[in-house]
Amino acid sequence: MRYYFDGDSNLYGYHSDEKPFTFPTKVKQMGAVDHRRKIYVEDYVYTYLYQYGKSHSRTEKVAALVGRQIEIDGEEILMICGAIQGKDATEENGTLTFSAATWEYVGSQMDKYFQGMTLVGWVHCQPGFGAFLMSKDEAFHKLYFQEPWQVLFVVDPVDKLDTFYIYNEEADVLQQAKGYFVYYEKNEEMQEYMLDHSVVKPKEAKNPEEEKEENTAQEKQDKEETRPQEGPRRRRRPTPEERIDAAQEIRRVLQRRAKEAEAAQRSKYTMLTSVSCILCVICLCLGYGLFSNLNRLEELETKMAMVQDSYTVLAENVEDVKVQAAFAPRMTEAAEEESKEQEETQKTEGRIHVVEAGETLGSISQKYYGDGSGVEKIMNANGLDNPNRIVCGQELLIP
Repeated sequence: MRYYFDGDSNLYGYHSDEKPFTFPTKVKQMGAVDHRRKIYVEDYVYTYLYQYGKSHSRTEKVAALVGRQIEIDGEEILMICGAIQGKDATEENGTLTFSAATWEYVGSQMDKYFQGMTLVGWVHCQPGFGAFLMSKDEAFHKLYFQEPWQVLFVVDPVDKLDTFYIYNEEADVLQQAKGYFVYYEKNEEMQEYMLDHSVVKPKEAKNPEEEKEENTAQEKQDKEETRPQEGPRRRRRPTPEERIDAAQEIRRVLQRRAKEAEAAQRSKYTMLTSVSCILCVICLCLGYGLFSNLNRLEELETKMAMVQDSYTVLAENVEDVKVQAAFAPRMTEAAEEESKEQEETQKTEGRIHVVEAGETLGSISQKYYGDGSGVEKIMNANGLDNPNRIVCGQELLIP
């Protein structure tokens, strides 16, 4: 198996030949069945993690999980076959994380004890703090355990609480798994690792006298600790009940802080939603105003086109008037000449008058000439001998 350091993804890559897989026969279900991903933890691994979490004054610890990721009939299955201590872990920004030395140690232990397996997740043991998911743990997991099948196992060995956290479908948020399985089978790799890295101190055989003396000394020490002291007051050790109460109080504080953070986040989303709605209304108003302005511009363009057409017609009319004004004197002269010609023609050809009842040549002359001087002209033009011999309906040429 090979390992390499990669600062942008998982710290350790791996190459291994998978062994034939068979489902374990002895299994105990913890919680409900999670069909998103079925997690199987070997009993030695489960037991060792609780022993490891309680060791060394019950301080926070981290560990690596090794095993195999397989898929059978479309179901994703994670088999956790080993756990490796997170030695040389460092604290960054209040969070216990894997250092470069930790990753090197994990890689060397996988080469030695767990050949053919892969890194499937990690463990955070937090005695007395419950199995809650911390935001810093989630950030660390996303940075170094980016495969969708890699898990986080949070363990509280004091209150005996534990929870697996897995990625959601989008692989961007950790969610609590509904449950998992503890299986029992021969696990020589984990047995060998537990023997070489035991966290349980074996009890030494004592004779009855030594054991009696130790019990007496312990009883005396307990009495001294509970007896009121004179002078400077000694610090009393908290009782297990007080520790449990303190752990519960810490959990309540963490829950309250989580609710406050959730409420603040919800308030932030509400404010953002309100601002977005206001911006949408403003955009709609601006769009309506632009649409109205476009309609007005179109109407203005239509009116401008009509004015331009009217101006063109007016210009043409003005031009016609100018042309007519230029030719008006000539037309007046031509009209005068034509009128003179008509008068001359009338004078030459004369006019026809139809005699009506009661008319005489004198009255006819008075009509055309203004006096009776035209009687002789009418008689000569019509060949009349007697001025009194005209009849009604007769046509007379008026010279």
